[in-house]
Amino acid sequence: MHPVLVYAFSFIAIAIGLLFAFEYYAIKSFYLFVFISIVLTAITGKILILLFPADDPMKEEIEKEKTKLRSLKYQREIQFLYNLVQPDPKLQPTTKRISDSLYDCFDLDEKIIMQRIKQYFGESFEIQLNQPLPDLVEQIKQKYTNWLN
Repeated sequence: MHPVLVYAFSFIAIAIGLLFAFEYYAIKSFYLFVFISIVLTAITGKILILLFPADDPMKEEIEKEKTKLRSLKYQREIQFLYNLVQPDPKLQPTTKRISDSLYDCFDLDEKIIMQRIKQYFGESFEIQLNQPLPDLVEQIKQKYTNWLN
């Protein structure tokens, strides 16, 4: 359930319960009623959300944004990989495809892409190219520490 609905339902339930309690004890303070309602709603709503987490409808968009931010961090390295696979700038992909793998970015055969990468890094290159480019760059930086330095 969406967190806003959890808080709304809990506020309504708490308010109704407090109305009966205030009437029973003959408490006439409206401000105390509102204050207690707000505090109890915040506490119970937080507990309910922690106990029953909801699927975030924006999770996919958030992951895309995180990948974009990571790709901006590795923009130079990704451009270098593009230059290795396809030296002609006119045939290189746009940066919109940054979350794709190298195989998805180019219309080349996977064997040709791997051959061009191995020409630069050597035949011992064993990193999988079918992963998002920021992940690929991180793995290359771990294995080849002096890469692009």
